[in-house]
Amino acid sequence: MQELKGKVAIVTGGGRGVGRQIAVALAQEGARVAVAARTVMQIESVAQEIRAAGGTAAAVRADLAIEADIKKLIRQTEAELGPTDILINNAGILRLSPIETMSAQFWDDIVSVNLRAVFIACREVLPGMKERRFGRIINIGSLAGRRGYEEQGAYCASKHGLVGFSKVLAIETQPYGIRVHVLAPGGVLTELSKELRQSRRGVVESEWMTPEEVAKAALYLCTQDGAAMTDELVLRRYQSEPWR
Repeated sequence: MQELKGKVAIVTGGGRGVGRQIAVALAQEGARVAVAARTVMQIESVAQEIRAAGGTAAAVRADLAIEADIKKLIRQTEAELGPTDILINNAGILRLSPIETMSAQFWDDIVSVNLRAVFIACREVLPGMKERRFGRIINIGSLAGRRGYEEQGAYCASKHGLVGFSKVLAIETQPYGIRVHVLAPGGVLTELSKELRQSRRGVVESEWMTPEEVAKAALYLCTQDGAAMTDELVLRRYQSEPWR
């Protein structure tokens, strides 16, 4: 049963890791998926995988640090696939630096993609979603949006900001049938977390979540309906301390 048949979804950072798995999962449920990222080879690979399985996908190159690229992403998606029903803001940057030695450019690079790009993408899809009185927006957060971690000052700030932005977005769009969720995983085996894993002693990678597990949670949020509503869905590694 394809619960999302005919829906149009955009997945940023869709060329690898969590984004790739979310794009594939949405397509398996019948969604027409725009796979967006900077690296053409990666997004074309994902789009081809979806098409080979009988799905519909478009590969759209976009640098999420550039406002014009985000606007082009929305326009191109709607031209090729139709009006946007689902927006997955997954693209992100995670780099490590002590605050004392962090440059302003380092800070700006992270906040630009992790927070500013989310705001722009949401702003661009809202008119259509409001007009149709339907929409699903999932902002991929992190446990770093709930806690602080050493050498992650810019990343934690961006993810805390994402939560605050999502709260206001949910309030402003609720009257129009738009659902806004934050999906906050911690400890996922992706290229994004490679530097972090290498910086920690005693990391047991088999205890870290897989992108497929995060994609399952995203799919749940995309298909949630009725009176129930999930504002934030937090995923932690099973071996980590409960309720933190």
